[in-house]
Amino acid sequence: MPTRLDDVDVIVLRTLQEEGRVTNADLARRIGLSPPSMLQRVRKLEEAGYIRQYVALLDAEKLGYPITVIAMVNLSLHQDAAIEQFRAAVQEIPEVVECLHISGEHDFLLRIVAKNMHDYERMVSEQLSKIKAVGRINSSFVLAENKRTASIPL
Repeated sequence: MPTRLDDVDVIVLRTLQEEGRVTNADLARRIGLSPPSMLQRVRKLEEAGYIRQYVALLDAEKLGYPITVIAMVNLSLHQDAAIEQFRAAVQEIPEVVECLHISGEHDFLLRIVAKNMHDYERMVSEQLSKIKAVGRINSSFVLAENKRTASIPL
């Protein structure tokens, strides 16, 4: 796959972002390609890493996680081993649904879902704060989610 996307690639990616369950046949029909050509094009986009994975976006509140927390974490150690230990540890905490290594005042931004305040407190005290490299955790609770998308502008 070339490093530059053509117009058809962009349409394919945009469609898959908006409708991940679209069938290959329907996608081919919409774009005007044969199903085998479309499948080959999508596979090339996958192999080139433009498409990382296919997911279903779930409603956390309906699934019993009505609280979303943005936790800003500062590490007490800024050595490679400590950073990697933190990264590995948060992978094992299911409530941490996003982990970003950031610049600025804090080292990491975590998006965490919780069943209730007690659940969040338990997760922080029993898991997050027990990671050796953690120095400080500053938590902010999401009051409303005004925009959330997984789509990249194309």
